[in-house]
Amino acid sequence: MTIYAELALLWAVVVFIVDLSGFTDFLLKRVSRFTTRHGYPAVKSLRPITCSTCMTWWCCLLWALLRKNLTLPVVAYSAALAHFSFTLCELFIFLRETLTNAIAKLNKWLND
Repeated sequence: MTIYAELALLWAVVVFIVDLSGFTDFLLKRVSRFTTRHGYPAVKSLRPITCSTCMTWWCCLLWALLRKNLTLPVVAYSAALAHFSFTLCELFIFLRETLTNAIAKLNKWLND
């Protein structure tokens, strides 16, 4: 598999985990609870962990570095993927809603 395909798959995984899975909200609540328990103010953001753009950028660069393929085209491709992370999140939500509606209509049609 080429580095570009691997980065695109990594992009999809990062966007799903950060924006759609709820993991970052769970982590933020846990860290905030820990800090307030020890007398520090509540944590409002854990960037880059809670930002899909930041996470995509750093994960893609780290992956390219680990693969020993950190070149200028790979860095530019990683920047483009990071830039479109919000768009991919919206596409995931659109697909989920479309499939949910299609399944509901099919279920209604089969039960009538």
